[in-house]
Amino acid sequence: MHAPDAIAPALDQDVTSQRRPARTGIVIDASCDVSADFIAHPDVAVIPIPIRIGPVTYVDQHDADATSRYMRENANGEGVTGQSIPLDAAQMSAFFLERFALEYDSVFCLTITASRSPIHDAARHGSTLAMNAIRAARQASGITRPFQFRVIDTRNMFAGSGVPAMALMDMLRAQVPPKDIRDPLQRIIDTTHTYYVPDNLGYARTRSRVRGDRSIKLLNVLLGSALDIKPIILGRNGDTHPVARFRGRDEAWSRLFDHAGTRVRGGLHTAHLVVSYAGPVQDVLQLEALARLRQTCEAEGVRLHVLPMSITGMMNIGPGGLTLAFAGEPQDGRF
Repeated sequence: MHAPDAIAPALDQDVTSQRRPARTGIVIDASCDVSADFIAHPDVAVIPIPIRIGPVTYVDQHDADATSRYMRENANGEGVTGQSIPLDAAQMSAFFLERFALEYDSVFCLTITASRSPIHDAARHGSTLAMNAIRAARQASGITRPFQFRVIDTRNMFAGSGVPAMALMDMLRAQVPPKDIRDPLQRIIDTTHTYYVPDNLGYARTRSRVRGDRSIKLLNVLLGSALDIKPIILGRNGDTHPVARFRGRDEAWSRLFDHAGTRVRGGLHTAHLVVSYAGPVQDVLQLEALARLRQTCEAEGVRLHVLPMSITGMMNIGPGGLTLAFAGEPQDGRF
């Protein structure tokens, strides 16, 4: 039986030995939408995000059972009154120390955009707090190899945070040294486009204002709800703004998938396109427009990931909401 795939060879049984190859870990927060095989990788850790709705607390940590429970108990994902309770810096520090101090030499931590969430700042401060304890633990175990911890703002959310995370995994599997990763990873982050299609404008406006996002106006909500208008909102570099609107979900999704296909044919910076959905993914998989996009991705060597949205994403975008993300050169955004 072959050993499971790993970013770096497994540790020697003796952690004090300096003969073991360098090992790199990846940390994401739970709002990042990534594939199941990414989450299952032994060198990946997920920062959990507790979500409180009334008297009930759910823990968002890419657990299928927890996600199913949340959807079942909250109208297929609704959580307009919900409150996320991210770990603070001290809790982040303890998490990093326990998970990475002795078995890793380099860690990349990718977070949701700092412009919409306190998670990035807490992770950055937590890593600073952890460094002295990590160095002390390594010294006590006889490990003299340098240790590096990088906290990186993806400047995006949900599917948009998943694109650079999976690109990072590709680089590490290709044995790109950690010191050579920063520039190409930053290029991917800088060019990641995330499109958000909320299904309920009133819900999405309420939740977006909690995050400090003013891209959905009250007048648009009133008119859009009456006419079943679905906006397409572009998120990039920590900001969001509407770029299109269409009548009905089917038209909005179809136009978005066709737009994504055009971008795939034009060339992407990493071979991943992520679609995440706040509901049963079969709603998306059965669409002809998605089948066209899948054929385009296969022809261009791009992996299309159609994923259930994180609990955090569902709570903020609302039931039936969809996000789509890829990394490519900026264009005028026309559909």
